[in-house]
Amino acid sequence: MEKLREHGPYKYLFTASGDAASQKALATLLPNGGKFASVLPGAVELPQNVEVVYTAFSQAAQKEEYSDWRNFWYQEYLPEVLARNLVEPVKFTKVGGGLAAMQQASQDVFDGKVRGKLVVDPQE
Repeated sequence: MEKLREHGPYKYLFTASGDAASQKALATLLPNGGKFASVLPGAVELPQNVEVVYTAFSQAAQKEEYSDWRNFWYQEYLPEVLARNLVEPVKFTKVGGGLAAMQQASQDVFDGKVRGKLVVDPQE
């Protein structure tokens, strides 16, 4: 975290996992307070001067109040990381069995037996 702090202050912070660990980590990168975006609502208690912005990504990107962030994301950040091959595809596990496998796959996720993404083809 110290190396990340040295590169700050940050204009935009975003957690794609939204879990408690990532929210705590981002809060530590905002020693003077601020906001960060998350794909999940607040999962942990944060300092009073740190706020989680929780809105579905596609909805947040369309709101005029986030136009500076939207422009940064689509005009600066994404073109750069894609051009430099800095983004890796998400690893996933394909679950066989079609729609009938959905309940067990969901239960495995809730029980913590699965790490990462699962893909179920309901028509299989």
